[in-house]
Amino acid sequence: MKKNILILCLCILGVVSAFTGLSAQSTAQSFESNPVDKKFVLLPVKTGAAKTWVTVNVDGVWQHEFEIELATENPDFYATLEVGQWKGKKLVLTAETVVPGSKWLNLIKTSDQMSDEPLVYKEEYRPQFHFAPRRGWTNDPNGLVYYKGTYHLFFQHNPYGTSWGNMTWGHAVSTDLVHWNEMADAVIPDKNGVVFSGSAVVDWNNTSGLQTNPARDKAGKIVNPPLVAFYTSTDANRGKGKSAQSMVYSLDEGKTWLKYPGNPVLPHMIGGNRDPKVFWYEDRKNPANPNNGHWTMALFMDGEDYALFSSKNLIQWEKICDIKKLGCSECPDMFELPVDNNKQQSRWVFWGGNGKYLIGNFDGKEFKIESGPFTTKFGGNDYAAQSYSDIPANDGRRIQFSWMQGGEYPKMPFNQQFTSPRNLTLRTTPDGIRLFMEPVKEIEKLRLPDPITFSATLKGAENPVQVTGLKGELLDIEIRFDLKSYHATDTNSVIKTELFGQTISYNPGTQILSLTGIKAPLAPVDGKIKLRLLIDRTSLELFANEGIVQIAKCFVNKDKNSANLTISGNSDLADVHIVAYQLESVWKK
Repeated sequence: MKKNILILCLCILGVVSAFTGLSAQSTAQSFESNPVDKKFVLLPVKTGAAKTWVTVNVDGVWQHEFEIELATENPDFYATLEVGQWKGKKLVLTAETVVPGSKWLNLIKTSDQMSDEPLVYKEEYRPQFHFAPRRGWTNDPNGLVYYKGTYHLFFQHNPYGTSWGNMTWGHAVSTDLVHWNEMADAVIPDKNGVVFSGSAVVDWNNTSGLQTNPARDKAGKIVNPPLVAFYTSTDANRGKGKSAQSMVYSLDEGKTWLKYPGNPVLPHMIGGNRDPKVFWYEDRKNPANPNNGHWTMALFMDGEDYALFSSKNLIQWEKICDIKKLGCSECPDMFELPVDNNKQQSRWVFWGGNGKYLIGNFDGKEFKIESGPFTTKFGGNDYAAQSYSDIPANDGRRIQFSWMQGGEYPKMPFNQQFTSPRNLTLRTTPDGIRLFMEPVKEIEKLRLPDPITFSATLKGAENPVQVTGLKGELLDIEIRFDLKSYHATDTNSVIKTELFGQTISYNPGTQILSLTGIKAPLAPVDGKIKLRLLIDRTSLELFANEGIVQIAKCFVNKDKNSANLTISGNSDLADVHIVAYQLESVWKK
């Protein structure tokens, strides 16, 4: 027999006796790899099977635990547990309760590849240009940070099942915001508990001291700064305890992440305090001094209340102000944007979980509300958005991702997806300064040549205009309605756009835009209504009038190749102009 042997043992915690005299009862069973010589253990999962807790022990030391629907036979998919960091050590996985006759020990695998490699990204309801994890559940985007040409996307991840649980930070990287390479999970639970949402930054000046061997270029700039991420750790009482804020850091450009030994860096204070958003505030009085500023953390506290904290080193934090009654909870974000692209007229935006936001000013100590709350989001499946830190100044964009909450992916080994990445801007409107969001320009790289162009006058509510020639299920469509002025007071006439069973309506009289019942106010601009539609296999994103309104809606497109676009409305309502692109998938076939 090989010295390096995978021992499928039924001898721990009385398993042998269970199969000799107590076979009618569930019992514990263990898998052993001694020594570890592969990067991953692949665990068989059957959705709907009885759940069991599995503990991970290395050389006899408890590491973490997770809950999983272990397949007794015929697994739906394999979940990936990374074990490469324990190479040469003894690994024991113990399932607390296993039903009699289960064959999970015979199904478990070890590999240097992540699970289901030949099958992943080829599933029937896999989004084709929106990110969804290879396997398991996802929700909030986390730790969005850019460093050395790479966009890092971390995300709430249950690696072991398609329902919420076992919160871990999944990890994917991209060089263009549309093509993603999923890495092994970056931050896993530990003695402080499971890993909830948070953010990440580049500590350019090594204020934390976490880079113990800083290298500098000729100008004295640190060329190997630590990347530092903050998250909410929830007590190891199987995710049901109090929350505190913890920290991890990377010294290898985000490839691997180390737990800060002094965690948590901010203890539990009140309620569900969670979701730390950290950024560097630079004091404009002396910008030449690299230390003339401080770190700021925006944190959800309880109810509809948030707070700001300050730190010089990312480790010691003190509270500086409260932000109350935003009208939502969770997932704060905070950033500065120029108004109408004028950096001398900037404002700060404070953002909450459901997309409500405040506009104001921040002097490093106090956020003073100028207006709001407002929203760009009106129902739909959009929640917990976060924006990137450390986008280079020569780019200058505020790029945001959001979880498309509540989507359905029938019989898939993954669950939930993200929106397309969006660029945020502040612009002056007749109602004041407002936030706009539009798809990033990188989406246009997916456009196939030879778009469909079409112009027509509406022919009546009972005689829809047919837009022919559209093919495929992945589309980027720009629609412009040139409205007829006399209808400004008509509240009964509606323009309807229908595609893949989804209906978009606009009433020029009431100035209400609707996507299958999701309604938003939308005033014409220069007598025009502009819509941008991004349609994927399981979603539709609608951006109106350059993104003052945005609706993200999940739906299952079961009629993939029938792109039958129709537009109806009274002939004196509007003229319509369309440019429609077919998009290519980001996944290799």
